[in-house]
Amino acid sequence: MQKFPENLFCAFRAAALCLVFLSLGSVSVSSASAQISPNLPNPSTAPNPLTKTLSVFSENMQDKIIDAANSMPESKYSYRPTKDVRSFGEILIHVADISYYLCSNIKGEAAPAPPASRSSKAEITAYLKASFDYCDAAYAGMTDAHLNDPANFWGHATNKMFMVTQLGNHDALHYGNLVTYLRLNDLVPSGGWF
Repeated sequence: MQKFPENLFCAFRAAALCLVFLSLGSVSVSSASAQISPNLPNPSTAPNPLTKTLSVFSENMQDKIIDAANSMPESKYSYRPTKDVRSFGEILIHVADISYYLCSNIKGEAAPAPPASRSSKAEITAYLKASFDYCDAAYAGMTDAHLNDPANFWGHATNKMFMVTQLGNHDALHYGNLVTYLRLNDLVPSGGWF
């Protein structure tokens, strides 16, 4: 294993710290610039704070995804930056499909069958909204005591907290795709509380 000479490592570390301080010095850092809304929910006082925290995060991602879906013109639902990735509309369908899969496991039931047609903007957004409503119903029946209940993740034993965490994680991952697609089409994604 190759080792950096100590003085060289210290020079790198000092340079990195210097860059951080220079960056901070050239930008006014304050709580106002953090762009966090004063309406940020505080689930710590809810009867089931862990479940509520996960629910709040999921609701925030759902709102952002719905806003993105509404912002993109129907003519751009087939837009894909490269041939190897999903189109904008396909990402929304995928988000809805996975939401149904994860939330049906949380609820302990089979996922509802998708609609026969999911090709127009109206059909895709209706499917997406229905999947989010379905997940909201899954959250409504949960308490913190349910988070360690058993669940099935594509044949792997896990717990409901894993499923709920994956739901928010998956939505956030694909919201990032949607933001990129919007910006590549000169559209500005909506904000949120963070």
